[in-house]
Amino acid sequence: MSVSYQARKRRVVTGSAVALTVAGVLMLVPMAWMAYTSFKLDADIFTTDPLRAPEAFSVEHYVNLVTRFNFDTSFVNSVVIALATVVLSVVLGGLAAYGFARYPWRGSRIALAFLMLARMVTPAALVVPLYIVMQSLGLLNSVTSVIVGVTVLNLPFVVWILIPFFESVPKEVEEAAELDGLSPFAVFRRIVLPLARPGVMTAVLFSFLAGWTDLLFPMTFITDSDVMPLTSGMLAMQTGYKIYWGELMAGGIVLTLPAVILCFALQRYLLRGLRAGY
Repeated sequence: MSVSYQARKRRVVTGSAVALTVAGVLMLVPMAWMAYTSFKLDADIFTTDPLRAPEAFSVEHYVNLVTRFNFDTSFVNSVVIALATVVLSVVLGGLAAYGFARYPWRGSRIALAFLMLARMVTPAALVVPLYIVMQSLGLLNSVTSVIVGVTVLNLPFVVWILIPFFESVPKEVEEAAELDGLSPFAVFRRIVLPLARPGVMTAVLFSFLAGWTDLLFPMTFITDSDVMPLTSGMLAMQTGYKIYWGELMAGGIVLTLPAVILCFALQRYLLRGLRAGY
């Protein structure tokens, strides 16, 4: 007896859902283990049986993040870097993407190709030139140097994300708004950006993650512990004499949670943005 199309479709959907669920659980296991370890005492972390339930749970490692490793200051620095990267990347990248989408010129496609090639350059190749620039401008040992470095790498990506969304906005809508007396910039701000919201939110998310998780530029440009973000601040937990595993796990949770929360908050925009932008 042949299986109907609807039955085969249900099986495929069910199988896909099961496979995705299993993959999701497996991806969450490391983070769950990291959270579990962060609440253990050192004696339980270094036990020969890591699966054994600890005698007591403690927030000692989270307290040590602030009292010993200056994580409160590092958290503020990371927030400043991430938010500044979002603002600069979305504002500058949005204006550039709108210019490419609405005001093309001869050679604009070639310029876009070179823009993408610039994004493909490994960040390590830009460290020395950017270091020299930051040194000449007196920006070393400041969050500004990291913001500039991350934004330079992130801008081409933002431009490429936003161009398809701006191209999908009907020109007739913009022309009608201009006939109503809006300036070109007002049309961009009040008409185009709301209609391209999924793309803008996708750009916001990726820009935040770029600034929040960057390690290369803080390691290169910053040596002052009071200016370090969370990523480079965690390196202080690994010394030549000891590795503070409990604090490392707690720091990993602190570093991961804001990104996870933002991904869930912007999930609907992210899915629509990735489908429409590629």
